[in-house]
Amino acid sequence: MIVCSCNIISDHDIRGAVGSTDDELFSAAQVYDCLGCTVRCGRCSQSVRRILEEQPPRCVHGNALTGDPAPGLAEARLRSLSSPPAP
Repeated sequence: MIVCSCNIISDHDIRGAVGSTDDELFSAAQVYDCLGCTVRCGRCSQSVRRILEEQPPRCVHGNALTGDPAPGLAEARLRSLSSPPAP
């Protein structure tokens, strides 16, 4: 189904963009940027958001506050062994 008639973008294009990036897309503008175009009239924004809401949430790897990647299992084990016990 065509979602954006200005840029001729289908729901399959949007779902493909969501699946092709490691970043989570939250807005029509982010989807359009990923597809290499821009929102023009904006009538499709609601439909794009609806499609984004249908997508399952992504698993967060690492520290969500700092953005640091999750340590590997061996590194995490070494840290736990070398850290003093919590009081």
